Amino acid sequence: MPLSKQTALKIILLVVGVAAFLIVPFRLPSGLGAIDFRPYWSSSYLLAHGRDFSDPSRIDSVARNLTGWDEPFTMHAWFAPTGILVLLPYTLLPFTRAVYYWLLTNIVVVFFSAILIWRNTKMRVWIPLVAAFGFSMTLLSLIAGQVNTLVVFGLALFSFFSELRRDFATGASLVLTTIKPHLVVLTLPLLLLDILWRKQWRVLAGFAGTLVGCALILSVFYPAWPVSFWQLVTFGMSSIRETPTLAGLLVVAGQPRWGKWIWAVGLFFAIVLWWQGRKERDRRTLVDISILAGMIISPVGWSYDQVMLLFPLLRILEWAANGFLARKDIIAVALVLVIADAITFYERVLSPSEVWFFWVPLVVAGVYVFAWQRRQV
Repeated sequence: MPLSKQTALKIILLVVGVAAFLIVPFRLPSGLGAIDFRPYWSSSYLLAHGRDFSDPSRIDSVARNLTGWDEPFTMHAWFAPTGILVLLPYTLLPFTRAVYYWLLTNIVVVFFSAILIWRNTKMRVWIPLVAAFGFSMTLLSLIAGQVNTLVVFGLALFSFFSELRRDFATGASLVLTTIKPHLVVLTLPLLLLDILWRKQWRVLAGFAGTLVGCALILSVFYPAWPVSFWQLVTFGMSSIRETPTLAGLLVVAGQPRWGKWIWAVGLFFAIVLWWQGRKERDRRTLVDISILAGMIISPVGWSYDQVMLLFPLLRILEWAANGFLARKDIIAVALVLVIADAITFYERVLSPSEVWFFWVPLVVAGVYVFAWQRRQV
């Protein structure tokens, strides 16, 4: 059918607006979107030029010469080579422009992730968007120029394509979760086991095939990339920091060595529990619970990585929107979540150690269990 003049005008205005954002970047406030993006971009820049992206001296040199870094320490890029590949196109731009475009990309990624996670896409779409962009960990990830949003997007695409039965795309989406594997320390292994148990060979082929493709591209740019990646992993696991997890609490308690391997014990028990309930639990529930547990026992991480909690949070809000919760329960859940989010904003202003955000996944887990028990058919 021919477009009306009003519709055509709206399309033209939309195209012009998008073009304005892309062609004429606005000047961002100092540091916005550049904090963590700086080492990510530097690592990708090194790969693009066939250099070792795990070498601290090289990263420091690129950061100081090309990104304006002038602090007396070196920032490291804690992400997998799959993330380096995603950021390769941004190395074609000067750093300041790359920051602007990555911020726009991140906003779009969060926008579509929230919509994809929200199963009832035709009902009250504003709810997941308000929840996603009102969550302090989402805003902090955007401000810092983080890549953890890509892990959220990968899992969101996985759920979306899985419901459409697009098997190859379902598996390929999981590759995005490897960018920051500590965010899916339980989720990714359990999903792969579940796929294997269901004999969904095309899904596995999509995951493995995409990984192989990434490995080939990496080898073209820098053949020794596996060595560099291993150096990043060993360096990251050997460092001691106060993370917002049980590992961080053990560091504060003076027992840092034990916290590094809590995740392995947790994965063992998670596999046992998955095997016992593999026929009853749907994958969305598997994702929700494994993320909640993973955020608690992850060996490394930062508070903004708790953006992964969008999955259980939006599940709770879905139950409320669908009428599965009584009115008084909805009020109680909303109050707890809003107050908890407000506390994280206030705590961020105080700038304490990252470890003191350990309580956030515990609160979300408590609300999730409460909502699960109070659901009405």
